[in-house]
Amino acid sequence: MKRWFEIFMILPLLMMLTSCGYQVPLEDTTIVFILGIDLDEDNNLIFYESSPVFNKGAKVQTETYQTKADTIRDSKKYFDTVESGEVSGAKIQVLLLGKKVVEHEDWFPILDTLYRNSNFSLNTRVVVVEGNVSDVINYEPKSNAYLVMYLKNVIDKNHKRTRTAKGTLQLLHSEIYDKGVTPALSHVKKDKRVEVTGTVLLNDRGKYVDSLDLSESTLFLFLKNNQKHPISYTTITIPTDKEDGIFHKHDLSFEVTNVKSKIKTSYDMDKVTFDVKVSMSILILESLLSMDMKSNEEKIKEIIEERLKSEYEKLFKKIQSHKIDPIGFGVYARAYEYEHFKKVQDNWGEALSQANINISVEVEIKGMGTVNETSK
Repeated sequence: MKRWFEIFMILPLLMMLTSCGYQVPLEDTTIVFILGIDLDEDNNLIFYESSPVFNKGAKVQTETYQTKADTIRDSKKYFDTVESGEVSGAKIQVLLLGKKVVEHEDWFPILDTLYRNSNFSLNTRVVVVEGNVSDVINYEPKSNAYLVMYLKNVIDKNHKRTRTAKGTLQLLHSEIYDKGVTPALSHVKKDKRVEVTGTVLLNDRGKYVDSLDLSESTLFLFLKNNQKHPISYTTITIPTDKEDGIFHKHDLSFEVTNVKSKIKTSYDMDKVTFDVKVSMSILILESLLSMDMKSNEEKIKEIIEERLKSEYEKLFKKIQSHKIDPIGFGVYARAYEYEHFKKVQDNWGEALSQANINISVEVEIKGMGTVNETSK
């Protein structure tokens, strides 16, 4: 009984202590949602911070500042002097990296404070900007949404639709130090609006080597993640005996409703071999073909399989030519052929460039729509 009485007396005191903590009103706080890093023409580091304005009487929704500095922590000294409120970087949602930054091999250590300081979120999206970071961070969406929400929605939507990788600080750190895979990040540019252009590919030192367009990104992400969300695939051309003309009568579009990929690893004659199998279910969404779809279903299926196989072979050649491994073939080699992988793990990109990668694609046409077709 005495013990319960003591607990009963202590609880109110604890509640009083927690309520008396130092609290800063929201309107007096500057919460950094976007951090940008770029290089100027003289290769000086330029840092950007973008924060929403919560004051109802404010004429702008976002405040953006930039400064020249040597490190992220060094830039904070300047931002503290110009920001109107108490600065907090714990809610950074998007990290924008200028392409000029990632074109250098030694850029990754500048992110050290983001990993060393536990206040920063490791789920922050890392995005490579084609052109100047200032063009993106100063963009004002016509929807009047906060820029950070606009960027997050654009990236997340396009990742869900397998048009771009969604790199985070945590994933980037893992892929930089994992010898069996190389990093892949979202790629955006500012034209009339900020738009996703595909995926940036980095080598094992974090240096930019190439990029994937939207179609290549889709094929790439099919292998990285078994996809179950319906995806509208790009139009492909089906050859027929008739002329195409101005109305593109050879074009066919389909929706991928389910994708599964399997990668088998073997080792022979000092060379690793990967057998990749991609299986997918599709629905025909659009057909301008001047043929009876149902009677030619098997032919169409085979053409789609051959076309996808050809596109995968081009993708693998691109990856091997740059001696990178964004798909993570090295992870499979380490798991199933560890003794062989251990010998080449410090130079895995070179080993993968000489590997045999075989691809097979299996397509199942689940439906062709509700149109009752007749051939002409």
